[in-house]
Amino acid sequence: MDTIELWRHWGQVTLTTPETWEYALLALYILAALLLLARSRHDFRRLGWRGWLILVALVAASAPVQWVLVPDYTAAGLLPSLSVSTLSAEPFAPLLAFLPLALAAAWLGAGPGLIVGLATGAARVWMTPISVLDPFQYALLGYLAGAFLRQAYLGGAARLVRQPIIGLPLSLLLVAPTEVLAVFMRSSAGGLAGLDAGVLSLEATLSAALAQAVVAAVVLHVIYLLLPRRRPVQVCRDYPPCGRSLNRRLMSLLVPLLILMLIVATIAVAKTALRITTQAMVEQMAQQAEAAAEDVATLLGSGQELVAEVAAGEALNAPDPVWVELQLERELRSAAYFSQLAVFERGEQAAPDMPLHLVAMSPPAPTGDVQLTEQEQGLLLQVLEGGAGRVSAVHLSVRGEPILSFMALVAPAEEGSSRVLVGRTLIDANPIVDQVMADLQGATPGGEGFVVDSAGQVMIHTQPDLVLSTWEPNQNGLPVAATPHGSAYERRGPHDAARHLVYYLPAEGISWAVVVQQPYEAVLADASRIAGPLLLVLVLMVACLMIVIPIITNRLTHPLGRLAEAAQRIAEGDLEHPVRVVGNDEVAQVGAAFERMRVRLEDRLADLALLLRVSRAVSGTLDLSEGLSHILEGALRATTARVARVVLLSSAGEPHMVMSRGEPMRGLGALDRVLARATYARSAPVLVADLEQASVLGLTDRALSGPLQAVVSLPVQTKDRVAAVMWVGYGTAREYDESEVSLLSTLAGQAAVLLEVVRLFQSAEGGRRRLATILDSTADAVIVTDREDRVLLVNPAAEDALEMQSDQAIGRRVERAGLGPEMTQVLAAPLPEEGTLSREVLVPGGRLMSASVSAIRNSDGERLGRVAVLRDVTHLRELDEMKSEFVRTLSHDLQAPLTYLRGYTTMIPMVGEVNDRQRELVERILQGVTQMSQLLDDLLSLDHTEVGVGLERKPCRLGALLVEAVDSRRAQALEKDLTLRLEPAERVAVVNGDALLLQRAVGNVLDNAIKFTPRGGIVTVGMAIEDGSAIVRVSDTGIGITADERCRLFGRGTYAGRSTAGAPGAGLGLQIVKSIVERHGGRVWMESEVEQGSTFYIVLPLGVEPAPADQE
Repeated sequence: MDTIELWRHWGQVTLTTPETWEYALLALYILAALLLLARSRHDFRRLGWRGWLILVALVAASAPVQWVLVPDYTAAGLLPSLSVSTLSAEPFAPLLAFLPLALAAAWLGAGPGLIVGLATGAARVWMTPISVLDPFQYALLGYLAGAFLRQAYLGGAARLVRQPIIGLPLSLLLVAPTEVLAVFMRSSAGGLAGLDAGVLSLEATLSAALAQAVVAAVVLHVIYLLLPRRRPVQVCRDYPPCGRSLNRRLMSLLVPLLILMLIVATIAVAKTALRITTQAMVEQMAQQAEAAAEDVATLLGSGQELVAEVAAGEALNAPDPVWVELQLERELRSAAYFSQLAVFERGEQAAPDMPLHLVAMSPPAPTGDVQLTEQEQGLLLQVLEGGAGRVSAVHLSVRGEPILSFMALVAPAEEGSSRVLVGRTLIDANPIVDQVMADLQGATPGGEGFVVDSAGQVMIHTQPDLVLSTWEPNQNGLPVAATPHGSAYERRGPHDAARHLVYYLPAEGISWAVVVQQPYEAVLADASRIAGPLLLVLVLMVACLMIVIPIITNRLTHPLGRLAEAAQRIAEGDLEHPVRVVGNDEVAQVGAAFERMRVRLEDRLADLALLLRVSRAVSGTLDLSEGLSHILEGALRATTARVARVVLLSSAGEPHMVMSRGEPMRGLGALDRVLARATYARSAPVLVADLEQASVLGLTDRALSGPLQAVVSLPVQTKDRVAAVMWVGYGTAREYDESEVSLLSTLAGQAAVLLEVVRLFQSAEGGRRRLATILDSTADAVIVTDREDRVLLVNPAAEDALEMQSDQAIGRRVERAGLGPEMTQVLAAPLPEEGTLSREVLVPGGRLMSASVSAIRNSDGERLGRVAVLRDVTHLRELDEMKSEFVRTLSHDLQAPLTYLRGYTTMIPMVGEVNDRQRELVERILQGVTQMSQLLDDLLSLDHTEVGVGLERKPCRLGALLVEAVDSRRAQALEKDLTLRLEPAERVAVVNGDALLLQRAVGNVLDNAIKFTPRGGIVTVGMAIEDGSAIVRVSDTGIGITADERCRLFGRGTYAGRSTAGAPGAGLGLQIVKSIVERHGGRVWMESEVEQGSTFYIVLPLGVEPAPADQE
């Protein structure tokens, strides 16, 4: 490839006329295309309207891509494609020609790839001469590319073929034989020559086509990299058909290998045969050329000698022409070499235009040719001037006959004149020329030989009409064999593209050369005679192997198939059928291993079934004797033991109870004690293969003389100790199998589980009975529900309080258990994350019950249900009402005396002048009166709050309440030299409640902080919103609160500090705060460190912010 044309204009449509046999092949191609389209019909069904548009666009693009980026292969030495009749056509391979085909194959499928390939092949008709078969080759290429690029099989080979850089060239190589077939069908020579023409055509076009495939593959790979999600295959799930069985896998490996071996062997045999026959042909041609070269030398040498010998005779110098003619006639008869002899003379009487005149000639005219040719005239002058003889080239005489002329100078007879003898020989009549042509006559049909001069003019040819024609040697011909003298190469025929072998041998001493040509078909024929039998044997061998290989692979894979079936049966749980594989090879060994595995699995399944039965029996009972009996019977069934026993141990490891199953035997007590002690001490299994040799156990002769010869003793290990020992005894000495010991260990574990379950049951049963006694005897009513609010427990006190029967409520949901509407509401109400839900419930009979509901949670914090405890508070409520009435009466009765006391005390200075001591006493009296009034107000407020008198619930902004509370106490803080700060809130908090009470609650906490914070301290008020609640925070840098004081902080008469010196008040402020907050559905708590300060938290649920109209 020398250059690349960016754009090439299309030319006229050139479609070759099909040959006779091409019609049959065309019909076959059309049928195959229809079958492939039918096979890929699902590709068209899933296209959709968008896919059809893309298909139409790619079909339309198949023509323009033929016009751009067209390489010029004329300088690359590539032969033209022989599938067309126009031999001047060069390989036409635009670099982008395969791109529409590849895009359709990758993203639309094999069927659309076939359609675009057909269009691509047809579009070439405007650019280069094509055959009617060419579009179908491209169609097959598109189908194969789609099948390779869109296959979704698993495996490394499938993944490689899916890559465009592999799939597209592979598709092209598979389509390549159709080019050979098409050229063979078009070849007029047919046979081996046609096959050779097909191979040559494939060699000429394959490299260019591979370049097109690589360009299209690179474009596809770039698209894959840029758009990975647009890859045609994203997930592979299936194995290829050749990998779905071992037989297929072997066939898919061996058959292509055999075909490849056949191809390689065929190529090797063919190449070897061609090399041998070519060498033999060249040697034969060399022999012919050398013989002809010798004869050519003889031809020229003899002519020169004869002419010189005749010219040396004195008779030719006679003045009488008749005498000279007679002499020439006699020489002509004696030599039998020349066709004509003539003597020419140059003298003074010669005409200017005829420097030479004829002296004598034999045979005379009209038989002889009296006129000299131009070449003869020139040579005669040279002879006269130089004196040396001359030989002309083969040329035409005046009569048009090919002649060869020899000239020699005749000894001059007189001064001033000279004669020249000319001997002419007709090429067709010379006997030596006949010998040369006999030497050059080809041994094979179609061969030819000839003699050329240095100018390439044919001197002698086996075909007379080609004499004096021009022959040009091919300087760039492909050498085919090494020769010692001449050169052998391959060249094309001048009128067709057929190959010929040429042997060129220059003749020694002269400027002539011998050329021998043989058609390459003769080489192919000889090669076929040599390689044909070998190839036939190869084909027969491969055919036999193709027949034998399936039989062999079937015999090899049949046992493996049986093993696979056995493995499938084992996987499905069928262990009854044995695995039988005859032989002693590896497959048979695998079969034996499978059989051993099947037997072991069958035994293991039997053991597991036994363990399952024992587990079910043990889990179905809480009776220790019954459960141990099942375990011991299972141990006997699982082994060949004669007896199985369990020895229960005390906490000190001494036997105190034995259970036994099996054959009744005497004298096993000593063995029980010895095995129990040994196993207890080791806490591990004790295996005794032969009791007679087990002296380490300290057995007595009495124990050894019993019927048992071997024992296995295993510890029954509970949570914290060895609670028992289980052992089995055998009648004969034996070696123990690991699976048998494992099974017995599992049974011992079952025994341990049984012991632990019985112990836990007894403990739980005792606890249950104690709990039932407590619940039955307590005066508080208790109700327990599960996570789905079904009643689980109702104690007698709850039955009496709610006037119901527990058996009618247990198992029902609380709303259907007859617990009453208020109790049902309490049990269905949502519980707080922490703490209990406290409500007062009015039960039948008019009694008031205080209900406390708590969640029942497991160790992971998961809620399992709830428990409600009800206590009769009717009497306490009556006492509380009496207390409230007393407080109200006391407050009312004390208000009037305190008012009089305050009034008269303030009037004392008015009566007369008082001294400082009296003024101090008056102020203390007023301070006491104020404290008494404040105490009475707090008591009334606390009572009203607890009762809920005057509580109004309206939406109010909590931030505004904090601002008012802080602003009203800034003077008080300034008086104590305190810094009172209000932190801005991040968002507005609206709560539903009584604004005055909430402001008082915040004010009481703020007063408490100011009261117990020393001078120079800081009091900070802030608010935050979390999880649907507003959190008010009041922190100070005061004296702090000790842990003991925190417990009773919110009780009556408690101050929030270690000392009340200088802190007036009755200690009801925090109690009022707690009461107000709880009435609003919130809670209050505090955090404090001594000498570091305290922080009080008030949490209130958020309400709904009022609309602007309501705010107005």
